[in-house]
Amino acid sequence: MESVSLNAECLTAAGCQRSVAPKIEKTQSLTFRSDIEGLRGIAVLIVVAFHTGIPGFSGGFVGVDVFFVLSGYLITGLLISEIDKTSRLSLSQFYARRVRRLLPASALTLIVTLMIGGVILAPNELALAGRAARATAVYMSNIFFSLNAGYYFAPDMKSNPMLHTWSLAVEEQFYLFWPLLIVVALVWCRSRAVLVSVILAVTIISLGACVWLTAYGGTFAFYELPARAWEFGIGGLAVMIPHGILKMPVGYGLALGWLGILAILGSGHLISGSNFPGYIGLVPVMGTATALVAGAELPHRGVGVLLGSAPLQFLGTLSYSWYLWHWPFLVFSAAIVPKIAIAGKASAAAASLAVAWITHHFVENPIRFHPYLLKAPGLSLCLAAALTFCSLSAAFLSMRFASGLASAPKMKKITAAIEDLSVMPIQQCISLGDSADVKTCVFGHKSSVTNMVLFGDSHASQWFDPLDRIAEERGWKLTTIVKSLCPATDVRSHDSGFSFATACDKWRAEAVRRIVSLRPTIVVIGNATNYFARDTSPSRSSFSVDEWRDGTRRTLQALAAASLPVVVVRDNPFFTFDIPACVARSVRNYWYPKDACQIDRSTSLNLAAFEAEREGARGLPNVHFIDLTDQLCKEAICWSVRSGEVMYRDNNHLTGSFASSLTPALKAKLLPILTTADDLRVPAGTRPTVGSSVTDRREVGPGPLRIATQARAAER
Repeated sequence: MESVSLNAECLTAAGCQRSVAPKIEKTQSLTFRSDIEGLRGIAVLIVVAFHTGIPGFSGGFVGVDVFFVLSGYLITGLLISEIDKTSRLSLSQFYARRVRRLLPASALTLIVTLMIGGVILAPNELALAGRAARATAVYMSNIFFSLNAGYYFAPDMKSNPMLHTWSLAVEEQFYLFWPLLIVVALVWCRSRAVLVSVILAVTIISLGACVWLTAYGGTFAFYELPARAWEFGIGGLAVMIPHGILKMPVGYGLALGWLGILAILGSGHLISGSNFPGYIGLVPVMGTATALVAGAELPHRGVGVLLGSAPLQFLGTLSYSWYLWHWPFLVFSAAIVPKIAIAGKASAAAASLAVAWITHHFVENPIRFHPYLLKAPGLSLCLAAALTFCSLSAAFLSMRFASGLASAPKMKKITAAIEDLSVMPIQQCISLGDSADVKTCVFGHKSSVTNMVLFGDSHASQWFDPLDRIAEERGWKLTTIVKSLCPATDVRSHDSGFSFATACDKWRAEAVRRIVSLRPTIVVIGNATNYFARDTSPSRSSFSVDEWRDGTRRTLQALAAASLPVVVVRDNPFFTFDIPACVARSVRNYWYPKDACQIDRSTSLNLAAFEAEREGARGLPNVHFIDLTDQLCKEAICWSVRSGEVMYRDNNHLTGSFASSLTPALKAKLLPILTTADDLRVPAGTRPTVGSSVTDRREVGPGPLRIATQARAAER
């Protein structure tokens, strides 16, 4: 997010913005360009619109990619210009300029954000923000978020006020290594051809890594510099195109500029979060590079008129400060008003723009152009050390304060809810990540002839505790076959990673085969359904309700073909905010709305998904549905707390304790189904094979459930 002016030694903001830097010999001129300032304005605008949730900006995150290309373009041009002028590169001056440009505003934002968070946020939210701030202070927040976002049971990172700093960390890491490449090529080798070759090689290798890593899942491709360096590289290559070499009619040049802008805006409108960056990342990146080249060839014409407009110039000037402030404002507004609408978020974003203006004029520019700092790069580096120390201190203090809040008597029960998972061992019994291995765990009375199989994703595992209690009480066996983020329903995984989706498909197919071979008394299926095909979460909608219906039928048909009775448990409510955090904030703050942590039944329950499951089961024998919604909702409201107990450990998973408390309700609905299912079962050896008719069945003798029941009666 480099300034469009490349003369960093000017003494006033106004003078710097209109000054002319030394030209790069045989390459494009790097005078002040209003089109670049306008591109920065577009980039920050679509990012803020995306984060605000304004319709039409589902891919607004590509604004960050625009910033990466601009940084590659401007930094490469700046460094080449200095070497052309002095035959050397002063790294101390370069890093001093970076310090004055970036660190004062970012340190101010970090410290103020943590101070406000100390008043508003829940203890666990503040602790997580402190950890992220610690990583931000040392320019490693992208690594922090990459590692934490990759762990399924980690807290929701979207409510972290430091989340947006990942892109700043990527830029800062770029600033560390990019000058070294240019020094090697232009100072040591004294060859522009070598420089082009080096940048081209880095770009190709990084792009290949990005495409491969995006296809095979994980978070590395999105957050880490090695998979993003190609975007900076394309910007660097664009600035090295000799001026005037693209000999084309003026009309073509003007069309080229508009094509670049359309690629950026089209990406912001059409691209989703799935499989990004990957190949699709080339669209906004090449669009930005195209616009830059066209702007250099035909300044102030065509698209340059739009980019040079006063609103975009204003936003471009404030883009760095606005980017810093907008996300904390949005997070805090959602914390204060959990059910905040888009209009409220837009107001928060507008307020952050006002704060950005204040920061730019009273913090950024005075420090950036301070005469003493300009003359002595060592002082700027000392300033960097001081700001880093202050940021780290604020991070550690916020974490310590959060720990004290969490230990308060009123908070202990809420804090405990966050870690209140099912007692089923996660590593041993739940398939995680890209693994396609089917993990089977057996609980209860392992020698029992009555075997319940629990099958599905993490929303199946939350029913383990009540089923385990029922199995222990009745003397039955309980077998679990569970994979996180992978529903039992035969649909392509909603995860964005190709390898994860492939692993999920393989796991599900093998799980069904394993279940058929076990010949259980009954199969209990639990799936998370409330996050897809809904307006509340468009970026995760990777399959429709119709696809869910058809996938449900495929799974149930495979089980019905083996004469296996099935129970599908309706998914529990889904909240648009984190429940323990909301409850903790309501306890901390007397002004918090009393009903803030409740949600409308129509919003939290995906009726279309449940109807799709029922439709998918239509006509299939011995398929049953259990709906425990009346234990979770009343009339038009779904609760987050019942009888003083926090019901959820996040926004959609029941706590282990609360799920266990539903044992009587689940048992009352399950036992009649089990008895009926046992009456209908065909003993081993007389079952129809897969694909044969299952409608012509007859009872040959008492089923295993009835045998077990009779045996316990005889013992009594």
